[in-house]
Amino acid sequence: MDQTQTLNIEDALKTFYASGNNEAHSWLVRLQESQEAWSLVWKLLDSSKPPEVQFYAANTLYSKISKQWCEVPKSEYSALQSQIIQALKHYSGTKIIASRLCQALAAFMANYEDTNRSAVDDVICSLPCDTPETTKLVMKIFEALPSEFDKCQQHNESKNRQNISRNWRKVAEFLQQIFHSCSQSNDPSSNSIYILCLECAASWLKVDYLSLDTVERLFPYFLMGCSRFLPKSEDMDNADATHGWELALECLTMSTVNLELTKRPLLFFEWTQNLILMVQDHGAKHYYDLLSSLGETHSRTILLAITPQHENNTVSNEQHKWLSQKIIDYLLECCDTPGRYPTEEKQSCIPLGFWYALQDDLDTLETPIDILAKNQLQPIYTKLTHTLLKKSTLPPPNEAGSKEDKELFRIYRQDISDTLVYCFNVLRQDLLVLLGQRLMVPNNDVSRWNEVEASIHGFRAICDHVIDEDNQYIAAIMDLLLTNIPYDIFPREVLCSACSAMGDYAEWIYNNPEPWLERALHLVILGLTAGPITSPAASLALKDICRECNKHLEPLAPTILQTIGRTLPNITPGGGEDVRLMYAAGKLLNSLSLESDRIQHLDATVGLCVMRLKHFLQSSSNDAQFGVINNFRMITTFFSSLEKNIGNAVLNVLIPIFQEIVSHPVWRKDEKIIEAMFHCAQKAITTIECPEQDAQSLFSILLTSYKIYPHPAALDFLKLSVLMFGRAQAHFIGPIFAEINSITLQAVATCRANGDCISDYSKLLEEYLSLLGHICKKNPGLLSQVSDQLLEMLRCGIGCLLLPEYATVKAAGYFLTHAITTSPHLQTFIHPVGQELICVLLQCIGSVTPRSQLEPHAEVLLALNKTCFEWTAEWLQIALIQANAVTENQRNMFVQDVLRERTNKRRLCNKLQDFSLLCRQSTGAK
Repeated sequence: MDQTQTLNIEDALKTFYASGNNEAHSWLVRLQESQEAWSLVWKLLDSSKPPEVQFYAANTLYSKISKQWCEVPKSEYSALQSQIIQALKHYSGTKIIASRLCQALAAFMANYEDTNRSAVDDVICSLPCDTPETTKLVMKIFEALPSEFDKCQQHNESKNRQNISRNWRKVAEFLQQIFHSCSQSNDPSSNSIYILCLECAASWLKVDYLSLDTVERLFPYFLMGCSRFLPKSEDMDNADATHGWELALECLTMSTVNLELTKRPLLFFEWTQNLILMVQDHGAKHYYDLLSSLGETHSRTILLAITPQHENNTVSNEQHKWLSQKIIDYLLECCDTPGRYPTEEKQSCIPLGFWYALQDDLDTLETPIDILAKNQLQPIYTKLTHTLLKKSTLPPPNEAGSKEDKELFRIYRQDISDTLVYCFNVLRQDLLVLLGQRLMVPNNDVSRWNEVEASIHGFRAICDHVIDEDNQYIAAIMDLLLTNIPYDIFPREVLCSACSAMGDYAEWIYNNPEPWLERALHLVILGLTAGPITSPAASLALKDICRECNKHLEPLAPTILQTIGRTLPNITPGGGEDVRLMYAAGKLLNSLSLESDRIQHLDATVGLCVMRLKHFLQSSSNDAQFGVINNFRMITTFFSSLEKNIGNAVLNVLIPIFQEIVSHPVWRKDEKIIEAMFHCAQKAITTIECPEQDAQSLFSILLTSYKIYPHPAALDFLKLSVLMFGRAQAHFIGPIFAEINSITLQAVATCRANGDCISDYSKLLEEYLSLLGHICKKNPGLLSQVSDQLLEMLRCGIGCLLLPEYATVKAAGYFLTHAITTSPHLQTFIHPVGQELICVLLQCIGSVTPRSQLEPHAEVLLALNKTCFEWTAEWLQIALIQANAVTENQRNMFVQDVLRERTNKRRLCNKLQDFSLLCRQSTGAK
């Protein structure tokens, strides 16, 4: 490399770092990938060069070795290794460049193949650790090795496993020597080397097939590392000490969670004994994470160790039992960490996964061992239950902490709920008795409200897991909730939780309606009328009960509907309670046998919404839009829960409101209001008795609205109508579809003529093409009403294949597939656009569409193969010749691959993905 080229590289680097110049960057990358780069790096690494030049050289060397190793002849391996080691020996610049050189040597070692010699030995011989600096350098090289082996794994996994195991033994021997040397030294600087040893070990321990025998030799030094860097008050600001502590724990954790250890219980208990001794010396609070990971991984071993066996226990087994029990005791202690989570402590959540694993292992044991194990677990899970109920108590409002703290506590309570389920799996009816006892104590002491609420929360947690054998216990607890708790003197949170419990046990109430349904509803109504704190939970509970217990509701429905009518005006809109109450109202009306009774209760529910809609539509206030949308949402939800045809009465009062919206100068173009209106109409049409007669006004509104503002929701409404009315009503729905179709195609044509971006209308086109696809599939007779527009419809679908919006592309593929295969009205129109369709498909496959999103294109090609095989072959050849993207041989192979597939979409999709990659590579090469 001459001086001029060196200066050119330096200038390019200065330009790139100064301004991010793309041209300079591209030139540097090309140079980095060239054969010449192997020789130029050594002069650029010279200490006289600026740091950015040296870094470029080190980075280039690493890149060449890791990505272009095949360019190195085997005869030059030793020379290259020697050059890298010499560069490291004499380098005295910044750490980041030295680190990159270490990575380069590690990459060399990972690619190096010589069964007679070890690259690790070569490094140790070439870089003798006679100074701290050299020792640190060697550590960095060895630390980088596992990730470099991982990059080589794809070439020969088996050989790389052998290489990494062989090198790991050598590295472990080296680490053992350095660890030992550091442990014998009183020099404070040895701490930094000990930390580097831990970093190196941690890097290797992430490999999941290392020999435990080798790990065993290092295990004592991981324990020593914990003692050496144990957090102390004077080390709070010492970053090195903190880092050393974290690394030592990480190494211990990775060693003990190695799955191979489950096959060697004696080694497991030997390591566990050492850990327990360390925990006793230092205090368990430092090791909860480690103990939890250990316990979760080896939960079955622990469970079997604490379970009495049939044969006489040996001394060894007693020791194993004691060690296992100590792990359990420490994790129980962790769950019971003093203070409130998360404002005062954040450790009590650590072992929750262990309790799941332990009870889950219970199901894997054979009888009678499972019974013996369960007997051993019962006192443990009883104690755990008491702890969880204590830790899940709600804090007083002034102690709840920040918004983030409240969210963390909510998640923590959910985790506790899950853990209580695990406790229930072990304790079963004993847990129900425990909950009942906590709720039976006289509760007139207001200060105990949070204990009561936590017990209700625990009762809710197990609702999905109770069985018929639990009925008497569930009934006893329900009775306590409904009669024994003074909700009037307790904070509202208790009533909230009780209402939620009624909803959670709605299915149980359905199976046990007497006397629980009426009593539960009384409590829920109390929650509805008690104010804004309880109404959300009460409305959820009412919705659940009305959904599950609809069959038993008729005697109670009038009273509840009256309560809903009184409650709705007082609820703050938008919180969800109003929508849930409307759902419940629909379910309650379903339970009434007389239509006159159902109509009677409409005024207090739907009537209120209609009255509000009229008010908001006349209003110019800022909240008018929200008011209209929310009340439409309430009515839509009401319709969705109706099962009996009383929709006509509601629809009759809604039609004038719809008409007012489409004639209003502002609302008729308001996207959100139009969407809410059509969603409401969509639900309404499913509840009327004779939709083809009674929905005439709706379709008139649909046409008027769509002419003013084409909206996807209107097309979704029309799609439902097409599916509802079926082929028998094609004469009724046909003219409506024809006009909607004409408006849409005209809008698309105008958009293209004006040069507007068609992607701006992707949502509308997605719904339009989906509508066309459903018509082709379910009601193709409608297409006869738009025969003059069929070619234009097909071209619209073809054009939409090129859009970046995948949902629209998928809808286009759906339409074209069914147009080709299932619609005789369209099949005769395929030939005039077939060549255009194939050209667009190849354009998408070759460059436009991401390779992971070619499924719609595969579906269309399959449809063409099935219906017009010979034309497809001809169209493909012409399109590929015009594209000139691949060679003749590649073109012929692709055509054969496509034509061969007539049924298997997944296989054809894979062929398209391969061809897509080939086209993109060819384009890049050109």
